[in-house]
Amino acid sequence: MKFHRNTIWLIPLAFLVTFPLWSIPVGKFLTPRGGFDPNINKENTDHQNFSMQTVTILQNQKGKDTAVIHAAKARTKPEDLDIVILDKVNAEVFDDNGKVTLITSQSGEYSMASKILVLIKDVVLHKIEENQFMYTDLLIYNSDKRTVHSPGKTKLKNETGEITGGSFDYNINTQTYDFGKRVKCLINGFIEP
Repeated sequence: MKFHRNTIWLIPLAFLVTFPLWSIPVGKFLTPRGGFDPNINKENTDHQNFSMQTVTILQNQKGKDTAVIHAAKARTKPEDLDIVILDKVNAEVFDDNGKVTLITSQSGEYSMASKILVLIKDVVLHKIEENQFMYTDLLIYNSDKRTVHSPGKTKLKNETGEITGGSFDYNINTQTYDFGKRVKCLINGFIEP
């Protein structure tokens, strides 16, 4: 039997003509089994939020304590579980020589991922050995970089003088201060030459 070149078009024609006969069984065979659940790929909104009383967070680097953070209350942020919201914060920050700096504030946030403590409202920093006090409304302590940053108005005070600045940066490792914006300095007992 010899097929001519022009008769090859009969094969697709046969498929089209017999389509009603074979489409139903093939369609049933190719239909996926089971149902479709639209909720199967939705993100689970059930989070493990917590709220605790009297919390202590201990930070250390290379086996040495760098900070101990106490709070009267702590709870997770519902939209970000890495952030812990703190109430009535009392922190102790240690430098490399073991000198203690006390920091208190009304509230704050601590990021467990980046180890950054943000203190808000009535922040008081007290360097015990130098008897220095610092007052501000926003303070950011970075445990990894060992820096303190206050982007707003800041007042640094001790018995010999007072410095007021628009912003404040302090490096715990190098013990250097940096005041920004408008700085006002008042030195007690200063005599003009």
